[in-house]
Amino acid sequence: MKSTFLAVAALLLTGPAFAQGPAEAAPAAAVGKPSRYAPDAVRCRSVSEIGSLVKKQRICKTNAEWTRSREQQQRDADDLITRSRSGMNPNG
Repeated sequence: MKSTFLAVAALLLTGPAFAQGPAEAAPAAAVGKPSRYAPDAVRCRSVSEIGSLVKKQRICKTNAEWTRSREQQQRDADDLITRSRSGMNPNG
């Protein structure tokens, strides 16, 4: 009796999944949340405000925007170092 009840319960629970078929189940899986590391996933960071010990600003960007920002900052730092080493610094 107990095994018959379990078999019927398992059939009722898994019945709709078998009725859909694999072709209909695949698009539903693709609609889920993007990966944490996907270029279009949004990430937020807290940045301390200058002149304040406590106040922070929350900045949200996509991973692609964070990458572009980091690369631009790296290019700016490399340019500053190169100009100061070669004596091309306009301020000094």
